[in-house]
Amino acid sequence: MQEEYDIFLLTKPPFSPRSELCLKLAVRSKNARLYLAGDGVYNLLSGIQKLPGCTVYACQEDLEARAISGREKVIIPDNFYAVFIEDMMENCKHAYTF
Repeated sequence: MQEEYDIFLLTKPPFSPRSELCLKLAVRSKNARLYLAGDGVYNLLSGIQKLPGCTVYACQEDLEARAISGREKVIIPDNFYAVFIEDMMENCKHAYTF
């Protein structure tokens, strides 16, 4: 059986109440995949990629639109949304969007 993950999609900027709740839940999960899109990519500027138990993915187009360079320990897939949907379909235990 494949390992299942809690999958989080974060589109809110850092320090918003929704972002803070998302990050608390992701850390509690201890087995999370965190997808950053839209303004959610700004969270990379606050060191989000170092969250314990989380694998972080970011949308290349949103990084470029906001002039944010890729960060260490962040996966930037060629087709962010295809990877996100496939992960949801194949490996998702619980899904959360913020």
